[in-house]
Amino acid sequence: MKIQLETIPVWDGVKEGSECFICTLMKKAEEDGIRYYLSSAVMTPEVRVETNTHGFCSHHFSMLAEGGKPQSLALVMDTFYEESKRILSSYADKVHSASSARKAEKAINAYFNAYHEKRDKGCLICSRMEDRLMRYCYTVASLWKEDAEFRKALMESKGFCVHHTEALLRIAKEALSGDDLLAYYQDIFSLMEKNIDRVQHDDWWMTQKYKSENKDKPWNGCEDAQKRAVYKLVGEGQVIDPV
Repeated sequence: MKIQLETIPVWDGVKEGSECFICTLMKKAEEDGIRYYLSSAVMTPEVRVETNTHGFCSHHFSMLAEGGKPQSLALVMDTFYEESKRILSSYADKVHSASSARKAEKAINAYFNAYHEKRDKGCLICSRMEDRLMRYCYTVASLWKEDAEFRKALMESKGFCVHHTEALLRIAKEALSGDDLLAYYQDIFSLMEKNIDRVQHDDWWMTQKYKSENKDKPWNGCEDAQKRAVYKLVGEGQVIDPV
């Protein structure tokens, strides 16, 4: 598989010192997706066909609703509703002409099954994010192999959230094979273990700081440990439901 390398954002990410620079990059990808589907792009026929056919997951629909671009979103929703009503119409006829509650229930269930299959499944913003996630993870593996300086910086970093660690390991085989792949698996897994221990220790120290005997002791950078403990597990900027 030929995948475009994203060396600059990945190198910048390693240098930023966050708990997971893939989270940072994916949040930016998500913001770019929201911006795109609230831009003048929605005036073009091909984009409207996309939005009418696939739409967005509930999370990204909510972000679009709060995106501050009412005209663009209104245009998207107008034609999205038209397509939804087209799916509804044939089932509505069966519901209204049903001779029994059982037959009406069957038509209603068929409608909602069809709706969930055709309207609720797949998200254009998630799909754009998934493309970037593939490139970022592929680039990390490629740089790990080709650039000793990058490998050193990566292994000294705070690593990644558990969610994106899974993606890094899953996608690695697109860039590596054989002994390189095995060594990469072991390095990334070790990085996860080390940093889970660190984050848990920070979280533990926060629990101790609330004890009276520790109130005058330093925080040691653990003031936000409870938040970091959450995001180290679940990450931010998750791809939820790509097309």
